[in-house]
Amino acid sequence: MKGIEQEWIDGEVTLGAAANWSADEIRLVSELGYALAQQGRNTEAIAVFEGLAAVAPATHYFDSALGALWLRESNYPKALEHLNAAIDSDTQDLPNRVNRAETLIHLGDKDAALVDLEFAVGRSSEEPLHQNCITRASALLATLQTK
Repeated sequence: MKGIEQEWIDGEVTLGAAANWSADEIRLVSELGYALAQQGRNTEAIAVFEGLAAVAPATHYFDSALGALWLRESNYPKALEHLNAAIDSDTQDLPNRVNRAETLIHLGDKDAALVDLEFAVGRSSEEPLHQNCITRASALLATLQTK
């Protein structure tokens, strides 16, 4: 019978399982990463979320957070990589779609950005976060259409 460390090395369990991290421990560290991001401490937040993505790779919230943080840091290829992964797990996620559109604009792929922006402006929501995303998407769309 293999030990948990060997199962991790063989790719049979996550690092979180091998390290025996509980869901509460992962949540607490995630909250720390979120707090750092809220304070504008992007480099530290990125380190936290990259660690969490290694510990719990199936948690796509970490890709979402990393995509937004790399966008803030103007590292558009890394932002796109993480935003694509997050959207692959939930194609309807409005904040990720708008973040990806902005990233694509910076990368010069305006046609792909238009798809995400049109998706966003076609939505309606009472949730303040989604309303902000729709407003942001509308502004980005208007900017693209005037160029």
